[in-house]
Amino acid sequence: MIGEVCSQCRNGIVLPVLVAALWRACREVVKAERRVGSWAQETSHTWLGFARAQVRSARYRDGTVRELLSGPLGDADLADQAQSVLTAWESVMDKQRAVLSAFRAQCPDPVLSAAVGTACDAVLSQRDVQRTGEGLAQAVRGGWGWNVRPGPLVCRVWSNARLQGSSADEAGQAAFTALESKWGRGVRVTDVSALEPPMLTSGEGHPTPAAWADAEFRERWGAFALMCCVRLEETLEQVRPGGDGDVLLLVEGWPLVATADLDLAFLSRWDPVGPSVPTAFGRRRYEERGSHDDFGRHAGYASSAAVVLSVPAWAAQRAQAGSRHAGRLRVGPGVTGDTLVDRAAQLDMLRSVFPLLAEDFESDRPLGQASDLVQEERRRARLLLEARRPFQPGPEDPEQEENWVRYLAADRPGVLWVPGEDEETWMAATDLLGVLRAPFGSLVPMALHVETGPCSALGLHTLHGRLVDVDRERGLVVFALGESDRWVFQVPMGRVVAVSRPRERAGRGERPLWQAAR
Repeated sequence: MIGEVCSQCRNGIVLPVLVAALWRACREVVKAERRVGSWAQETSHTWLGFARAQVRSARYRDGTVRELLSGPLGDADLADQAQSVLTAWESVMDKQRAVLSAFRAQCPDPVLSAAVGTACDAVLSQRDVQRTGEGLAQAVRGGWGWNVRPGPLVCRVWSNARLQGSSADEAGQAAFTALESKWGRGVRVTDVSALEPPMLTSGEGHPTPAAWADAEFRERWGAFALMCCVRLEETLEQVRPGGDGDVLLLVEGWPLVATADLDLAFLSRWDPVGPSVPTAFGRRRYEERGSHDDFGRHAGYASSAAVVLSVPAWAAQRAQAGSRHAGRLRVGPGVTGDTLVDRAAQLDMLRSVFPLLAEDFESDRPLGQASDLVQEERRRARLLLEARRPFQPGPEDPEQEENWVRYLAADRPGVLWVPGEDEETWMAATDLLGVLRAPFGSLVPMALHVETGPCSALGLHTLHGRLVDVDRERGLVVFALGESDRWVFQVPMGRVVAVSRPRERAGRGERPLWQAAR
């Protein structure tokens, strides 16, 4: 049946649910296979390209594909086709792993990447380089090529060339060609006063002062490119990564896929140790830029995780060298080799970014048993529940159900549900979920008040997002952080204080994804 449906018709017909799931799984296989071919033909192997390829790899879609195939695999008519698709999916995943492994092996040496980045930072920080570059840009201000920043342009092209294995002469020629493409033809000097003495050319032999100024400008930008490349090579020879042993490095905004992450992309050489947690860094980056990331997705989504890496000390030093990355990188303790000690340090670093870790549930009390802190907070929440909700929803009372929807949609913050053992509490949870799953119910912002941290250091936090499910049998509350399904948490019932409708924020701006309880 799948073979009879063309891609042009898929939006014009309605397929049975299981057939549609099988069709979507087939599309995932085809897309993954195409990426294998494109990565295998890639000739420019950079760490930024590797990070972007990893994000698009099949392993990030494995759970989705297997979930799509779970239904067809259990259907007698579709089981054989579904098994064929699953086999093809596993095969393409193996191919992608092999291609990405080869991609990584062809990326620049991380030591060279760090040294090149250090050389660029050193040259761009020199006052005469800054002053000369600003003077050249000022000379053509308001005319063609006015928005060129010559220093960063030369360093960027030179570093890319060196990281791809080019010699010093080839990298210098590439930088000169890049600047020539901006200022080589048709650029006229608009501010002669920006060309400070000494002059590089004579005024003789030029028909007009303007023609002399243009010739002087050409000589100056060529000399500037040469000066920068010479200094870059000299600095590169002197730079040697320092620092002994490995350290833990916390990185916010992972994976490093944005163009702004170019000088950090070499960190993709090391895989994260431990789990990843959500961070507000991606949202801050999107708000500051006010546009889509060049990777083809919102920067807030592409870099919404925080991870801990185990990297050489010199890599951590290099990553922190750029002041524009201050605040998103934190160097932790050195790696001791003791699994328990290193694991504890990793989790402590992650808790500084996001308070709720699944690893903290492993040492919890028996399932469903709440601590004294949670029980006391629940008692207070029940008092608020009785005071702020004058009615109970019920499936047999349509009028009350309509009032309940209006109550949720209106600006009436308050506690909506508190865990308990009685049957009435579970019925209230079912009713609440029924309303939230109705049309427009998913648009209602919700807040989950939870106990966080390990048993030795408990705290209270509020998460903002959507209530997905209340699983009585497993004793879990399923909650999606924010407005997407990127971060979905299964919180033990013993950790949950209450579910509420949060207050509207005063003024403009988005609600934080989480905050400490007041």
